[in-house]
Amino acid sequence: MYNKPIHVLLVEDSPSDAKLQRHRFSRLDQEKWQLVHVESLAQAINRCHEFTFDVVLLDLNLPDSDGLETVVEFRAAVPNIPVIVLTGSDDDELAIGAISQGTQDFLCKDKIDIPLLVRTIYHAIEREQILKQLQESEQRFRAVFNQTFQFMTLLTPEGTILEMNQTALEFSKVKQEDYVGLPLWESNAWNYSLTSQNWLKIAIAKARNGQLVREEVQIRSAEEAIVWIDFSLKPLTDEAGKVIFLIEEGREISARKYRELNARQQAQAEILRVWEQEQELNQIKLNFVSMVSHEFRTPLTTIHTSNHLLEQYYQHLPEDKIGTYHTSIKKAVNRITSLLDDALIIGKNVSKKLKFEPEILNLVQFCDRLVSEQQPKVTNNRQIIFTHKGKCNNVYMDKYLLQQMINNLLSNGIKFSLEGSTIKFDLSCQDEVATFCIQDQGIGIPPEDLDRVFESFYRASNVGNIQGTGLGLSIVKKAVDLHGGQILLESHIGLGTNVLINLPLNSYLSKVKV
Repeated sequence: MYNKPIHVLLVEDSPSDAKLQRHRFSRLDQEKWQLVHVESLAQAINRCHEFTFDVVLLDLNLPDSDGLETVVEFRAAVPNIPVIVLTGSDDDELAIGAISQGTQDFLCKDKIDIPLLVRTIYHAIEREQILKQLQESEQRFRAVFNQTFQFMTLLTPEGTILEMNQTALEFSKVKQEDYVGLPLWESNAWNYSLTSQNWLKIAIAKARNGQLVREEVQIRSAEEAIVWIDFSLKPLTDEAGKVIFLIEEGREISARKYRELNARQQAQAEILRVWEQEQELNQIKLNFVSMVSHEFRTPLTTIHTSNHLLEQYYQHLPEDKIGTYHTSIKKAVNRITSLLDDALIIGKNVSKKLKFEPEILNLVQFCDRLVSEQQPKVTNNRQIIFTHKGKCNNVYMDKYLLQQMINNLLSNGIKFSLEGSTIKFDLSCQDEVATFCIQDQGIGIPPEDLDRVFESFYRASNVGNIQGTGLGLSIVKKAVDLHGGQILLESHIGLGTNVLINLPLNSYLSKVKV
């Protein structure tokens, strides 16, 4: 399961218990299992600051700490290492308390055997890694929420404040706890007049019914001045279409409004340009929130359910069933990682941070490897056939962008192809041009959707319950554009889709010439 040595820190003040644990580890592979023993909480914290351990076996009753306080102090000092509590008492209440404080598991000393100990350590490390990935995902989303130039507030459908971003807090010069739980219309920005409060209540009622509200309105600033803002309320719905949150956004536009008094026509043209640009950015943000809320639900449920079954029934499950649950967890984690990778590409493109970095590669070998990686996903008697011709070695292209482009096209071919059909992938290199042709025999794309298939988060109207985010073809288009290439898509309902892409064989050289 792990190729590198597993470093274990044993925190145990009982000589006999420590000796017993050392004896257990001595019977394991000494190159794979490395055990370090300390006798106090202070020593444990110091060693963790000096060396990175994979897991900590923590006795609750130590010379310098006792009970659950031991867990609290250790996690406060060392938050990023999985902890397994060792205790001499089989106390369910104590076990629940330890888990609630962030430990990964709870073992009674007199019931430990080597297989149980090894399994528990493996599971603790894996759960900690999954938790870290989820925390990193939340941190990335929160960074977007807090660093946007607009002030944003998350509301209940009734208009109660749940959270404000940093820009909003700085604009209002308040603390988060001062406004959370307060109706938005009772905040200092809106309570300066009954007219503004009543307008906001009506706007919230419209948004609660699923309507997007956007208006240029006046509010009160922290300096008691009345300022103009570009204000919007966006409903966020669940899978059933029920509004579960409202997103309030605003940006001060006082200077622009004053300029309108002197040059209204020029200002109106500027308003239209900025409005359209912000609409696009706001739609991307809203779609990203909706995508995360919808697409993360299934893999997170899989992780939670599989982990629960493993925890509760591990000793009673057959090996093949255990393997199935582990595979489900890994696939779910891979699904989340893939979603984040796709969202990251779109985010980088919007922020102009998506770089084009070509390097030399053998295109045939590169494409052959990608096809091999996709083969395990092919089911229902479908198959991928890869053919190539021409001299495709020693070309300059961006491996990362090329991989995203090909993987998304093959993935679409697999997802939308009918049972028993063939996905054809033809590569041809001639006249300084690489031609990629990927053709499936799937459900096809309706004619009315063809003009929008390269938009971020857009999905064709006939995809039904087939899983997807609407980012695949958008990423393909970004990769083609950065290579200075061309893309042509043809599709017919019930017959399939054919994507033809032409890329310069030496993209690096062509970019230099430009």
